[in-house]
Amino acid sequence: MSVTATNAAGELKKSRVQMIDSVHELRSECLRRRKELTAHVHPVPLDGLRSWSMTEDGVLAHRTGRFFRIIGARDLSDPDHPHEQPLIEQSEIGMLCLFVTRIDGEFNGLITFKFEPGTPDGIEVAPTVQATRSNYESAHGGTGVPAAELALSEDACTLADAVQREQESWFLGKVNRNRIILLDAKEADDICRTVAQSSWVPISILLQAALESRLINMDLRSVLSMWPLATASPGEIAPLGSGPATRRQGPGSTVERLPLTSLSQWQMSEGIEHRQRRFFSVVGCRVEGQGREVASWDQPLLAPVGMGQVTLLVRAGVGGPHLWVAERVRIGSVRGPSIEAGFQRGDIADYTTESRRRSMAAESAGLARCRAIHSAVHAEEGGRFRGALVHYRLGLLTDTDTDLDPDDRGDGPAGRWIALEELEHLEQRGDRLSVELRTCLTMLKGLIVTGTLTP
Repeated sequence: MSVTATNAAGELKKSRVQMIDSVHELRSECLRRRKELTAHVHPVPLDGLRSWSMTEDGVLAHRTGRFFRIIGARDLSDPDHPHEQPLIEQSEIGMLCLFVTRIDGEFNGLITFKFEPGTPDGIEVAPTVQATRSNYESAHGGTGVPAAELALSEDACTLADAVQREQESWFLGKVNRNRIILLDAKEADDICRTVAQSSWVPISILLQAALESRLINMDLRSVLSMWPLATASPGEIAPLGSGPATRRQGPGSTVERLPLTSLSQWQMSEGIEHRQRRFFSVVGCRVEGQGREVASWDQPLLAPVGMGQVTLLVRAGVGGPHLWVAERVRIGSVRGPSIEAGFQRGDIADYTTESRRRSMAAESAGLARCRAIHSAVHAEEGGRFRGALVHYRLGLLTDTDTDLDPDDRGDGPAGRWIALEELEHLEQRGDRLSVELRTCLTMLKGLIVTGTLTP
């Protein structure tokens, strides 16, 4: 018989649970697990991938038809400048869920340390449940995903629940369901026994850790971005009703599907790459000896040619911080335009067009007026991308610097200042903010919980 140790308020006691209490301890534990990692990732030609093959219509797909596919696509949104490239098509909606509970009056999240084959450092800090539908339905024939049933439950006490977008330069309209579920003491005690090698970490520590490079994985950054600042005070929690919030927008991109072999600027050999070595390539890999749901598997990964860069300018405004954002439509934006950080590019060194050069000049001018710049390099989705890194920068303008005009930013009429409170409201409704902007929001909340920025 298991007895849950609680305090007078019916919450878990710190002394009786596995906890990590600082960013330093979190990084140290992550580094320890990286050193002990036994997984091996080997390059494999695409035509040598087990269980993957080219279909009759020129798509690279898994034999089950599950997981995801690599398709060819032509963007017809701008008839004068059609663009072709491979895209990842993943129609299944995955689950990203963080379980939280109160421990001695403080909110804590139950994290795991997750290996992904494309993560540069192998292991990063992840949410409690991070799984595609194919994984939690065991389409691979392996073991199930721990705690998936509770993560999918519509009866859970939900603090945040929304469908959120992922990289629309690389995915065709991919979304995942992001959830934060509040557990009582008994549920929390039970679930940490179910999820092996998990730890409770204060939410404030997780938000601060997002300011560190290459520690918090993309999926946890995405979920943490929905953490409402009001929950700094436990009495102000307002659980949501069941069901994810979602909001589709239009018009988005117009995409024509093509066989991969028909992409005029791309060539296939052992992988798929641009003829001028630009943008990214698609490569194959074999993963062995890791101890996930299956012992070994093969898959394609998208490998960017350079590091991306995202810059979000922040200034004081009525009611709190205001952020410089822009609505953009990318090739995979079939769900409508996404709200992105004001400055974003896939390759930090790409200055090949006049518009990119103007944007980079405006970005530099904005950063020159900042009183502080907080930056971190984060890895993106290691389950689909190989070595995808983005340099994130938050530029805090001086409190008196409120006269910046959108035209000064060089990014066109789509840019605008938006209050953090309004952006949070849009995020809670789901299906609007880019995954990169959500990382910026998590970092911003890290600055707020440390007192660096006033909400």
